[in-house]
Amino acid sequence: MSRPRSQDLLSSVTSPIGLAAAAMRVSLIVVVLGGGIIGGLAWWTLNREATLRAEISALETRMATEIATREATIERLGRDRRVARIEVLDRQEGPPGEDPTTLLRFIELDDEGRELGRQDMNLRGEIVHVDAWTARFPSETVGSGEDPLRDRTLVLLRRIYTDAMPPRAGVPLDTPGGVPDGYTAGEPARFEQAIWKRFWRLASDPEAAREAGIRVAQGEAVYKPMQPGEVYELRVEALGGMTLVPLGGRADATEAGR
Repeated sequence: MSRPRSQDLLSSVTSPIGLAAAAMRVSLIVVVLGGGIIGGLAWWTLNREATLRAEISALETRMATEIATREATIERLGRDRRVARIEVLDRQEGPPGEDPTTLLRFIELDDEGRELGRQDMNLRGEIVHVDAWTARFPSETVGSGEDPLRDRTLVLLRRIYTDAMPPRAGVPLDTPGGVPDGYTAGEPARFEQAIWKRFWRLASDPEAAREAGIRVAQGEAVYKPMQPGEVYELRVEALGGMTLVPLGGRADATEAGR
């Protein structure tokens, strides 16, 4: 008499060989599933790591760009340029009760510090004033450097005089409404000429100044008591105005009048 098929299956499963085979199949399934899970986790981890690395690299690049931009802005805002050198050549005492006469040499310079022209002048008095018109632009315009016409303070030197004489009696340096000797023809020269021709309107009309992109337009003067042999440099700050800086050299009076 034959046994039922279900009993045969049960016997095959419960036999040592059947149990071993079943265990192997279960183990294989576990290994396959575990490998898949581990592989998936490894892929996700590697992919996430690559994504994070790319994000960090992009962030570092952006930060480096922002730092470089900020440093360039600070450099542009902090720079200045030489526009002239003043040499005190000699001083002659006047009659009793009168001011002495000071012999000066005024040397105009270009942006590279090269001489453009010179004037020797005798001025009665000891405190020397340099008078100019200045047009200053907003800090964000100067700092960005994107507008070459408005990336620094513009200056038109007017005259030089002393404390012992009225400004009107001073020695002229540049011509109002014209272009300073330090500038060549071209768009910058035309731009500056347009500013100087309507300077006082720009100085007094906020709307006109705003339309021209000017923060402030004004006349200003720098002055110091000067002694024979001293040398000074007239500088203009990119964002600010003029400064009169003493230099360590000595003026050579032997070249006066050449």
